[in-house]
This record gives sequence, C-alpha cells and structure tokens, in this order.
Amino acid sequence: MRGKYWHVSLTVVFLILGLLLSLQFRTQRLLASSLEAQKTEDLVAMWKDLSSKRSQLQEEIAKLQQQLFTLKASSGQDNEAETALEKELARLQVSTGLTPVKGPGVTVTITGDAPLLYEDLVDIVNELWVSGAEAIAINDHRISAFTAIADKEEGSRVYITVDGEKLLYPIVIKAIGDPHTLEKGLTFTGGLIENLNNMFNIYPDIKKEQDLQLPGTSLPRWQYAKPLPPDKQAPKQSQAE
Repeated sequence: MRGKYWHVSLTVVFLILGLLLSLQFRTQRLLASSLEAQKTEDLVAMWKDLSSKRSQLQEEIAKLQQQLFTLKASSGQDNEAETALEKELARLQVSTGLTPVKGPGVTVTITGDAPLLYEDLVDIVNELWVSGAEAIAINDHRISAFTAIADKEEGSRVYITVDGEKLLYPIVIKAIGDPHTLEKGLTFTGGLIENLNNMFNIYPDIKKEQDLQLPGTSLPRWQYAKPLPPDKQAPKQSQAE
C-alpha cells in the first residue's frame, strides 16, 4: 500500500519545493528593486533627478501664479474701467433725459382758466433749472436740451405745444431736486410766481413731493450735423489764456 502511493508523496514534495523556490525568487527581485538594494551612486542620481524635476515644477508653479496674478489684475482694471464707463453712461443718460428717473422734488400745476403763454412755461422751466432741478417733465414730456416749447394756432384757439404735441390742461410740471430749494426758487419775493400772480392772474399750485417719477425721452436723429475727426477738432484753450 505504501509502495503503491510513494510517487504521489514525491510529487507533493516537488510541488512544495517549487513553490518555495518561486517565492524566494520573487522576494529577491523585490529586494533588488527596493531602495535598500540600490547602489549609493544610483540613489544619488535618482535624488538629483527628483530634485531637478521638483525645481522645474516649482518654476512652472511660480510662472502660473504670476500669470494668474496678472490676469486678475487685468480683470480688475477692466472691471473698474467698465464700472466707470457704466456710471458715466448712466449720468449722461440722466442729464440728457434718455432714462426714466425718480426722486423728490416739486409739482407745479396750472389749470385751464389761466391765460398762460408758452413764454411763461419756458420761464417756469428755466427757473426750475436755475434752482437746481436735475430732471423736468411737462405732462409726462421729458424736457431735454432738444425740447421745443412753442404755440400752435387752430382756428381761433392757440395751444401750447411741447415738441409739436399739444398740451392739455391741467398742465403739470414735475421737477426732481431738493423740494425746499426748488419751491423757494419759484416763490421768493419779487420772483417769477409773484410776477405771474400780480401781472397776469396766473396762480400755479406748487407742492413739494417726495416720490416723483419722470419718463425718459429719445434723442433726435442727426441729419446734417456730423462729428469732426479728432485731428480736425480745435484744441482746447487753457484757463490761463
């Protein structure tokens, strides 16, 4: 029985021996490839190579950080310039009447029984400008540098017009600015409103307001005026001259 299975035992022994030899070979290869098994000059070369690559990476990082800083600075300048342009554009739109505005001010209401002429209306508007009005509208017609206030005859009647459109009574003038200053600019002794009262029996109703809303207008189309190129423009004279 024993002699019958001796070759089986021998096969198992050889298998175990083969496994042990294979394991020893792999262990030696791992040890050979580990840092402990490397020669000193090889380790020095590897360290120098890693140090060189690290320095290159640090230089690349520094360059990228500088580029990022430059981009951020440039972006900040662009944002500041854009913000300044937007503020200037908003200011110009308000001053030219292109954009709706709101704020405190006064209303001046004139009823239909007043013998008002367009010259009187022009005087009231100019007095409001002089008194510090920042925006003015007449019956929701925004007043700008291009607004025309005139009269128009229709048979036996004469109408006051703003940019060619008839004004219907009551005529309501809205002016945004300091309410107290605007009111005093119209009602001071010997001023415009007193003259209208005494000389023409025109009695405008003036009220201070805290929340006025004025519409915007549109610029006229330029047909004849053309901007001069910069090289053709006359140089500005200094105040010293």
